[in-house]
Amino acid sequence: MIQFKFIFRKLWRDRFFTFLKIIGLAIGIAVCLIIFKIVNYEFSFDKDHTGKEEIYQVVIWNIKGDKKSGFGGVQSAVAEFVDENFPEIDQVVPLNNKYYEYLSIEKPNGETYRKEDPKNIQSTVSDYFELVPYQWVAGDKNTALLYPNQVVLTQSKVEEYFGKVSADEIIGRTIKYGSTLFTVTGIVADLNFPSSFEGKEFIPITKEEKTDANWFSFNSNYNLFVKLQPNQKERLLEMLDEKYEEMIPDSWKNAESQTKYSLLPLSEKHFSQEFSTGAYSANKKIVFGLIGIGVFILLLAGINYINLSTAQIPYRTKEIGVRRTLGAKSAQLKQGFLYETLIISVLALTLASPLSIGFENFYGDFMPPKIGDYSDLLPISLFVVGLLLVLTFLTGLYPAYLINKVNVSEVLKSQGAGKLSVGNLNIRKTMIVFQFVIAQVFVIGAFIIASQIKYMINTELGFDKDAVITIKLPYKSYQNADVDPFLFKQALRKHPEIQQVSLGHTPMNNMHWGNNLVRITENGETTLNMNFKYVDADYVDLFEIEILAGRAPQTRDTVESVFINEAARTGLGFMDNEEAVGKTVKGSSEKPLIVQGIINDFYQKDLRNSKAPLSLMITTKKDMLNGFSVKLPAAPSEWKKTLGIVEKEWKTFYPAAPFAYEFYDTEIKQLYESDMRQSQMINLATIIIIILGCLGLIGLVTLTAYQRTKEIGIRKVLGSSVLGIIMLLSKDYLKLIGLAILISIPIAWWAMNKWLENFAYRIEIEWWMFVFTGIATILIALMAVSYRAIKAAIANPVKSLRTE
Repeated sequence: MIQFKFIFRKLWRDRFFTFLKIIGLAIGIAVCLIIFKIVNYEFSFDKDHTGKEEIYQVVIWNIKGDKKSGFGGVQSAVAEFVDENFPEIDQVVPLNNKYYEYLSIEKPNGETYRKEDPKNIQSTVSDYFELVPYQWVAGDKNTALLYPNQVVLTQSKVEEYFGKVSADEIIGRTIKYGSTLFTVTGIVADLNFPSSFEGKEFIPITKEEKTDANWFSFNSNYNLFVKLQPNQKERLLEMLDEKYEEMIPDSWKNAESQTKYSLLPLSEKHFSQEFSTGAYSANKKIVFGLIGIGVFILLLAGINYINLSTAQIPYRTKEIGVRRTLGAKSAQLKQGFLYETLIISVLALTLASPLSIGFENFYGDFMPPKIGDYSDLLPISLFVVGLLLVLTFLTGLYPAYLINKVNVSEVLKSQGAGKLSVGNLNIRKTMIVFQFVIAQVFVIGAFIIASQIKYMINTELGFDKDAVITIKLPYKSYQNADVDPFLFKQALRKHPEIQQVSLGHTPMNNMHWGNNLVRITENGETTLNMNFKYVDADYVDLFEIEILAGRAPQTRDTVESVFINEAARTGLGFMDNEEAVGKTVKGSSEKPLIVQGIINDFYQKDLRNSKAPLSLMITTKKDMLNGFSVKLPAAPSEWKKTLGIVEKEWKTFYPAAPFAYEFYDTEIKQLYESDMRQSQMINLATIIIIILGCLGLIGLVTLTAYQRTKEIGIRKVLGSSVLGIIMLLSKDYLKLIGLAILISIPIAWWAMNKWLENFAYRIEIEWWMFVFTGIATILIALMAVSYRAIKAAIANPVKSLRTE
């Protein structure tokens, strides 16, 4: 107890350095706590799922040359085919996503509960509850989905729909999904661990889903899971591949492109984003990147602590010498220093907890969805205890070792502890350089990522996106979805404030409608798979898409006409644009299509993707046109009035549908949402790393100024300027930062080149980027140390010379 009182008195006496140590460690611990929560959550998915080693999702690979693209949905016919032809498989479980416009529940008090667009409704079979380890609260899992119009609810949905009532009262109650009435026949407890199975309401597979013989279209709503033995995998895949080849027409078969079935283990599903089919999944590279950031920040916080602690040792030599003279042994001195480190670590943890909670509240977008639904108290507690022990020993052992190197005879002569180095390698300087190498790599990375995002947002896309709003077509039966959208378009065009109106797919989005075009020549057929966009005749005019050859679309082009871009023209083998115009190609319907025009290769997806072949199909079928595009006046001051006109006409034609619009340039920015989140994450990590580095510099400059108090006084008496004193105290550290910047350049160049490889269109990394970020880092460091340096430089030299 006496030793702890002594430690607290000492920490209070040196409270400025105690504060620097605590705040540095607190920032490191807070970041590690947040990252551990995220990483622990992501790696917990399906971990507690019984029998997960034998559970697989049936998925497909589309292979074209050396490129592979995956998809998690299958055809509706696959589940029934596997069930009938592979009886030895333990379980065959189709899991189909269902959509209803709304659900409603009649309450006993006469009130009606209604929910629009309910989520996580799936149709499946009774075996699903054998595959997934739900705990049954009420009902029989063998009969709960035996008949049509039955529904099984999770406990969370029961509470949402019916409130806090007993399970027995819910069995037999009815829920109306759209116009169909379902009876609650079972209740299961929500899974108590993160799972790739996100369903909350389960209904039986319909007869239509069971008997559907569709082998042609892969649908993300149709998912199939199987539980099988390892020796059954190869035969199942061979059987599926053979059946698919048997069912598809010869015109679909292409030696350059193949579709192959595969099996995705449940243990890998959460990190396989290409097979997610809308379910939440994670990018393992980003998760490992977070781990790396956490390790670096904690390492830098520890280096800060070690630097400040070792720099203070010359000023503790008298204390150490007296204690050793009075009989203190080396082990006791080490123990005392480790106790001091432990106390500072505990205080830092106390501060880190509200810091991490504050971060989660203010930056909730960084946290994975539903992370708060699962208890992580035990793993976090173990992590915190382990972190404290690691911090105490790693940050305390080296300073404790140096304390025991203090020479008592030198202390009594007031010669200090000497240089703290091993051979000719100065440990403290090495750690400062390491800190700022990491900091500079992050600074360069943050700048290049921001530059790439700015380039993607501001690059010329090949069409006009300015002053365009998009409005989705109403799709619900009670929202006047049967109204002809061209009537609304005609009403808008009567207003002179509205420049243009069009229906169809927007030019740039990450959705993909694909099909083949076939060119028949004397030498055979040329088949090209490409993107298709279904639009009306005013689409090209509204978006100012350039016509390179032929003519612009017309209303009569809804029959036997197609417009293609230059990439499609090249892929089909036409020598130039003029040659392609007027030629005949075939689509999926085998009907001839005449190429009426060639358009420019505008960007169809984000800049991660190359420009691809494209067909524009002119149509008036509303089920193929997913929304309106409206061109507003060029002057933003007129937008409010124009939007009022659009809303008024909307309410005339679609009174039951909400009027919701979005500016198209905002939609394009949303394509880079994940990149922006990554940029924000790097920016935040950069700020934290810079703060940690600057905290260490402030402490070291303060100690340097204290150590050279008399020298500074003498220099001032002899005429040194304030600026000269500041440079005297700062130059050694600025040299180390300059060295760190030079070391960081090749590391940052390599790392950012690897990152930019993910983009088909990207910026070039240029020399001035390294110069600019290097100067910025030096200026930040100079500002960090300037206050303490200035304070020492303007101190009274007479007082300095009187100081013992």
